[in-house]
Order: sequence, then C-alpha cells, then structure tokens
Amino acid sequence: MGWGVKTGLPYIWHSKASNPFVNLKKEYNGIFWQEEAIPFFQSVTLPKECTSVQQCYLELAKLVREKLGKVDPYFITLATGMVTWIEAWEELNSAEGTEAEAPNGKNE
Repeated sequence: MGWGVKTGLPYIWHSKASNPFVNLKKEYNGIFWQEEAIPFFQSVTLPKECTSVQQCYLELAKLVREKLGKVDPYFITLATGMVTWIEAWEELNSAEGTEAEAPNGKNE
C-alpha cells in the first residue's frame, strides 16, 4: 500500500505539573503490560490479503484480542473498540458510496 506509521513525540505537548504518585497509580499496569505489548507490536505482520487500512486495522484488532487479551481484559476491550471504530467508519463513509481517501489524496 505504500503507507507508513508515524511514531515519536506527540504533536501536542503536555507540561502541566502533576502528582507523580497519582500518575504511578494510573500507569502501574502499563509497566507490566509493556513486557508483552512491546514484543507483540515489534513482531506483528499483516497478511498480504489485507489491502486496505480498514482490513489491516481489523486484522490488528484480531491479533490484539488473541495475543494480548491473555495479558489483561483491557486488551479485549481495546480490540472490541478497534472493530467498532472501523464499523462506524465504514458506515459513515459508505452512505456516500465513496472509498476512504489515502493520506496523499490518491486512491490506489
């Protein structure tokens, strides 16, 4: 498809002072999840049959459910939300009968 993924610092920088103990409590699970999540995302490969962004995202949701759902129920909720997002996107965009446009403005 010729598309990439953007990584790096967020576009919006948040520098508000906060309580580190509250933050630790909120982020506690993530410390343990990263032991599974990072290797998972580093090794994900999508099948060649996935030829659209929507298909790739649905396949990723399936893999998140299968592999990370065992780590914590949060990932099952995440996978369900990913599927819901694509269903909503397709419903919203199919009413016009148009295909979602590629980021460069060209459909391939």
